[in-house]
Amino acid sequence: MVGMLLAVALPTRAAEPALKVFPDEVQIGTFFSGQTVKVEGGIPAGTQAVLEVVGTKADEHLMRQGRRGFLWMNVGEITVHDAPSLYLVMSTAKELLSSAAGEAAWGYQALEKRISFSGNIETSEQQEFMKQFLELKESEKIYATFPGALKIKSAAGGQSTVSGKFFLPTNTKPGTYKVMLAVIKDGKVTSNTATELKVEMVGFPALLANLAYQHGATYGVIAVVIAIITGFAMGFLFKGGGGH
Repeated sequence: MVGMLLAVALPTRAAEPALKVFPDEVQIGTFFSGQTVKVEGGIPAGTQAVLEVVGTKADEHLMRQGRRGFLWMNVGEITVHDAPSLYLVMSTAKELLSSAAGEAAWGYQALEKRISFSGNIETSEQQEFMKQFLELKESEKIYATFPGALKIKSAAGGQSTVSGKFFLPTNTKPGTYKVMLAVIKDGKVTSNTATELKVEMVGFPALLANLAYQHGATYGVIAVVIAIITGFAMGFLFKGGGGH
């Protein structure tokens, strides 16, 4: 009797919606020009969703510029703490990523509460510096918000399917990225689903990275040789172009 009850209960637990990523592994090779990644997940009918793609946290050191007389120069260093290497967020409803959603656990509003600064910066300057930091990351295409980019489609059994896509730029770092789908009802998170996206460096870029970390002297020689060869090649091309 107990065995029969277990047999009935197990399929009910397995019915919890999954989050899928296509592809779930991205390789950075010599000719890597970025990668579009598609996501798909299930949510209960009548709910909304927010999807976040988050890289590993690390400290980042930035030089602050200031005016000294008539010149702009470096005037000190600012350390950014706990900033993810990548942060992309998209939602089903546009208002979920609006500035009014200040108490939300996602988006830039939540990110601002996790990131901190130290070094040559005053407390009164931190809000403005945060704004500039986010603008810098957006210009590098490694931070972005996409309100309304998740599409909802009705499915069977009182469920809906959400789908979307995002682009990994060429400067994406190798590593394991978290892809998290939050189900939202009445402005509150009711459940979370997560999976991983692996980004791996392969081929010649992987060889150079390995040399840089483990064989610095050899890497330096190769870098000089490549620079010399590139210089000769560019000189030959420009010289040839000027002769016509």
